[in-house]
Amino acid sequence: MNQPEAAEPSSLRLEGGIDYRDVVGASADLTTVTDADGHYRHVSTACRSLLGWEPDELEGHPEAEFVHPDDVAPLQACRSRCAAANPGAATVRVRCRDGSWRWTEATSRHVIVDGTALVVSTFRDITARQKNVSELVQRASTDPLTGVANRSVLMDRLSQGLLRLGRAPGVLAVLYLDLDRFKVINDSLGHRIGDEVLLTMATRLTHHLRPADTLARLGGDEFVIVAEGVADETAALDLANRIIEAGRKPFQVATEEFTCTVSVGIASTADSQRGAQDLLHEADLALYRAKGRGRDRAEVFDEALRVQAIGRLITERMVRRAVDEGRVVVQYQPIIDLRSGRVVSAEALVRIRDPNNGLLPPESFLDVAEESGLLIAIDELVLADAVAQAAAWRTRLAGTDFEGVAINVTARHLADAGFHQAVIELLDAHDVPHSSLQIEVTERVLMEASNSTMTGLRALRDAGVQIGLDDFGTGFSSLAYLRQFPLNFVKIDKLFIEDLEHDHQERAVTAAIITLSHALDLTVVAEGVETAGQRQILEDLECDRAQGFLIAAAGEPSAVDELALSATQGSGA
Repeated sequence: MNQPEAAEPSSLRLEGGIDYRDVVGASADLTTVTDADGHYRHVSTACRSLLGWEPDELEGHPEAEFVHPDDVAPLQACRSRCAAANPGAATVRVRCRDGSWRWTEATSRHVIVDGTALVVSTFRDITARQKNVSELVQRASTDPLTGVANRSVLMDRLSQGLLRLGRAPGVLAVLYLDLDRFKVINDSLGHRIGDEVLLTMATRLTHHLRPADTLARLGGDEFVIVAEGVADETAALDLANRIIEAGRKPFQVATEEFTCTVSVGIASTADSQRGAQDLLHEADLALYRAKGRGRDRAEVFDEALRVQAIGRLITERMVRRAVDEGRVVVQYQPIIDLRSGRVVSAEALVRIRDPNNGLLPPESFLDVAEESGLLIAIDELVLADAVAQAAAWRTRLAGTDFEGVAINVTARHLADAGFHQAVIELLDAHDVPHSSLQIEVTERVLMEASNSTMTGLRALRDAGVQIGLDDFGTGFSSLAYLRQFPLNFVKIDKLFIEDLEHDHQERAVTAAIITLSHALDLTVVAEGVETAGQRQILEDLECDRAQGFLIAAAGEPSAVDELALSATQGSGA
């Protein structure tokens, strides 16, 4: 490096008679002296260990050659404010001989040497500290598994993007992504394979984004993309379809190869006044519809979904008031033994008593209650009522074939580590045999069950509680899955029963379910039996039990009493 001539002042004495070269050489930190033009006049020997330069390789050269371009202005601004008695400080990156940069904390003060204004600066190495700060910032802003943005960064970018719509009109789109049946992969192949799938998917998604787009992982298998400046809703849909196509490519992890498709919900706006959370919620609703329409597809939030969302909000408020005001009602539908015709149990079915519309059926509010978290409170009310009723029936129906009460339980409750123990304690408190309680779970709950859910189910069954698979045939499991779960009985969904008299294929499927269930030592219950013909066919197929309007609709416990006692008396018992 050619070194330009540096004019030395005639005297090297600071005010007070101190040689400034003694000052710069006395510190272990890098110390420099620069003139009014920003050239190095003197550099301490610490530059060797800190930066790898020899002092004479820097002296005479502009300081700007060795300070990061982004840090020159802050350093100069700091020096313009400092004085001899009031040093200024700035964080500055300084170039090393090998081309790398070191973070330093520069403290500067003005001095006078023989009437010449100079600046003495001390550069303390803070690279390690800065690295720790950067790592903390990184952790606070990124998803630890995939390295993409996290929820807090997503919401900030989304909010900023909406603000920019006010300055530069355009369209902002939010794409809410969910990996289809990822839980099955995670549970069957293990979390390590699941993590690899998420990493691979994040990489695939990144390849389809523009530099200004933001990709974030909200947790689990959910990702969100914020795409600013898209041409219109159609362009956002095109992006979603490219992402869906990328998800269809097989995943290869170690020796495993499988597919894990993607469902996408889209919401877009040109209105800068929209709320970030509202837009994200709309995309989530569109995703919910994509899932409901078969997965591996994209859906756009529209007016129909908006009306539906308003309706769900009204329903949620209604359910919340009903829980608070004690208007949750439990009715019981009898279940009979098809061989004897006697009542053997009753299913607890929840209703809401509405002041204006009477009793509301569960299909009008259960989905909303589950989404809003209110279903847990409803489940607890039903469980308490059912156990108390089982205790009452144990006395009133003594001497009959009546065994107990069936209830439905959500996945969230089953996953609670303390749920199974709470159930057992409740049964014991009412002196109800554990076998008198039948817990029904849907296929979806079983297929998506976590390890903790399965542990809870097994603990309940081991304690004597009966476990059943409800609505069999409407979900994604197969007959082969039945042996993998801790079940005592299976309930055939009413969709199979309603066509038994007219559809030979439905009859064949029902016969297969009954035969295999019996081979696995499972009791079979048919739901939705409404005609004598259906009942006769089920008896011919050797189905064990039935419930439905033919036997009795859900009603007050007293109706179960009457039917159970009359059936017993009618049989001559």
